[in-house]
Amino acid sequence: MKTNTIRDYLTYGSGQLINLIAPLLVAPKVISVCGIENWGKIGVALSLFTLLGLFIDFGSNILGVKEVSVNKDNFHKIQDYLNTSFAIKLIFLLILVLIIICVCLMFNNIDQRLYLLGLTLLSAQFFNITWIYQGLGKFGIINKLIFFSKVIYVLLVYALVKGKDDYYLVLFILGSSNSIVYSFFFIKIYKSYRLSLLNVKADLIKKQFRNEYSVLISNFSIATYVQTPILIIQYLLGDYYAGIYKIGDMILSVFRSYLSVFFNVSFPKFCESYSKNKKEGILFLKKINTINILLLILGILIIIIGGIIIINICTINNEIYKFLGFYSGFIIVPIITALNIPFYQYLIYKNEQKILSKILSFGSLIMLFLGYFLTLFFKLQGSLIAVFLIESLITTLIILFCFKKYKINLKTFQISK
Repeated sequence: MKTNTIRDYLTYGSGQLINLIAPLLVAPKVISVCGIENWGKIGVALSLFTLLGLFIDFGSNILGVKEVSVNKDNFHKIQDYLNTSFAIKLIFLLILVLIIICVCLMFNNIDQRLYLLGLTLLSAQFFNITWIYQGLGKFGIINKLIFFSKVIYVLLVYALVKGKDDYYLVLFILGSSNSIVYSFFFIKIYKSYRLSLLNVKADLIKKQFRNEYSVLISNFSIATYVQTPILIIQYLLGDYYAGIYKIGDMILSVFRSYLSVFFNVSFPKFCESYSKNKKEGILFLKKINTINILLLILGILIIIIGGIIIINICTINNEIYKFLGFYSGFIIVPIITALNIPFYQYLIYKNEQKILSKILSFGSLIMLFLGYFLTLFFKLQGSLIAVFLIESLITTLIILFCFKKYKINLKTFQISK
């Protein structure tokens, strides 16, 4: 199992590396051609579509992975789950598309080209079946999805974005590239499991909706406190500073991508292991998360040391130096996030989605107020302070709940229930 886990991390990690490289290749091109202000507009629109896309994801990225992982040898259970899941996704897709079209037609001050063409991001979210392959443990196929979609995306951006006003094409290209590649694999899944979305019974949809809506609230709350800062910055400070923040957020995305790899590989393995043997499952959770935090700290130290060396070698003006100080603050946040992952995974397995949704909803609500006032008074630094405080609050509440309900021994990570 250890060898397979390491192989899966390396396989899935290489795919996420491509996911990480793609925006790093696109950003300099778009910023140099379209300007930092338009880069800020793209960042704000992407944040909004990310939030909306969660309604299409619903609970599939967590509970869907769990269901597929636990029932990977039960064809009919997976078939029933996929039918119902994609029926729910289709309903949300149609509703969201209709709402966005109506809003764009009703309000003239909205960048209609950017948001209407950005609807392709929602179609890509519907066709995205990476969560199924995560549950099945087929990380090589996920790599193919990521590789081909991102290569198409980067090439088309460099080919089509030629002038300052072409910024509106970036999200359209991203959504179209993902939709084309994802839909190809979606058709394969559709045929393999003989799906029929139009024949799903209403009571099954209602049952799955009730079971997974709390996961949607949790995911939406997480995305809210992650995406809210750039929306607040754009509202209070304008597109230019939103663009500056978006560049800093890309640094944080390095660690988010790493944590995403860790979560997506370890969670189905934990579910499978714990369902067979509770002690082995807890032991796996303890070992893999210890390694995760050590690797994360090592990565942060490498970035800090490398940054100091570069600053000492290169001549940097005061304006750029000021922003470098701001960007360096982003590397603190992932350590806090990593601390709650084993507890979060355990609570999800124990179907504690409701308490998680309450904690995360509370955190996102506090972010709206705290982020607004800290940004108002302290500008960009205030937004970063808000992110740090909210991550700390959420991590603390998740761990405290685990301690209280499941009587965790912090030293041995033994759980009594």
